[in-house]
Formats: sequence, structure tokens, C-alpha cells
Amino acid sequence: MSSTAPIHTPSTPPAPPTSQPAGDELRCTDADRDSVVDVLKAAYADGRLDQAEFDARFDLTMKAKTYVALEPITRDLVARPASAASRAPGQPARDLLPPPTTEERLLGALAQATTWVPVVVGPAILYYTVGKRSEFVKHHAAGALNLQLTLLAVTIVTFGLGGALYGIAWVLATAFAVVALAGAPLRQPWVLPIFGRGGPYEKKRD
Repeated sequence: MSSTAPIHTPSTPPAPPTSQPAGDELRCTDADRDSVVDVLKAAYADGRLDQAEFDARFDLTMKAKTYVALEPITRDLVARPASAASRAPGQPARDLLPPPTTEERLLGALAQATTWVPVVVGPAILYYTVGKRSEFVKHHAAGALNLQLTLLAVTIVTFGLGGALYGIAWVLATAFAVVALAGAPLRQPWVLPIFGRGGPYEKKRD
């Protein structure tokens, strides 16, 4: 009788699954969520979403992990954020920016309203702090700074006679604050262009 033990061949390990997750099941990135937020901001600014709807969809966007979770959030919204590739020739650079938020509008109006008490400290603080993260606030803070510095220069050159213009400036500041609250940019070609030059809101064409 043979004493040779039987030789056992190792079993072949199971092959890994070859199927890949569908495209909409892939994990989304922060950039994907930011794009959806831009769409929501545009829809809110257009009046297609109210505050409660915006807040609810924003919360869903921040919690979304996959593309399939993101897609329904903007399914009924027509607008999509513009990209540099889809930008029409001669389109203003400011059209590529998302609509200003309520906070940005209020801060922009506050910057313009500082002309009522013409001390450049107020708009300067907004320009160098909030302006670093908001082109809209930076634009209106720059406008207020330029207006106040222009009034100061005229007053000095005219030996104080230009101070009479401050009454008109108060009226202008009120109007400019309303423009900021409406979320609109403001062009002031008649003031000294000291601050804000080269920003997207300052360029009609680029």
C-alpha cells in the first residue's frame, strides 16, 4: 500500500467583480456641490425659489454624496451656472459671477450709505475684509471710497467751496444704496478711479 499522501491543489480564489458603478452612482466632489449651489442662488435671485425652498435644497446639496443624489435638486430649474467655455464673445465678465446673496446686498448698501458720514474708514474696512471673498461688496465699497475721496479732493482744490457738494452726495449715497440692495452693479465714471480698477464689475467688455 502506498504511503504517499494525496496532493491537494489550492482552490482558485474567486475573481473580483468586474462590474463598475454607474456614472450617477459615483461620488460627487465639492466642486460638483458648488455648481449646484450656484444654480440654487440664481433660481432664488430670479424668484423661482423662496427662502424655505432654497434652504431645504441647500441642505440636501451639502449632504449629497453621489451624482444621483445631486441631480434631482436642480431638475426643475432651467438655469445653469455659466462657464468660461460657454461664455459668448464680448459677454461682460460680471455675468459669470453668481448673483449676490442677501448678506452681500446689505453690506454693499451699507458701504454706499457710509457717504452720509463721509469717513473713508467704513468702506475701507469692508473693501479690505469682506471684499476679499465678495466681488459685489468690494465693488460697492470701492465706489463709496472713490466718491468720498473725489469729494475730498474737490473740497481741497476749491478751498472749501466744494463742501457744498456733500448735500448732493447724500442724495446720491441713498440712491446708490438702493442700487446695491437690488443686487445691481454701479458705474461711476465721474469719480476718481482709485479703488476697484480691473475688477469684473468694472469691465464692460474684456
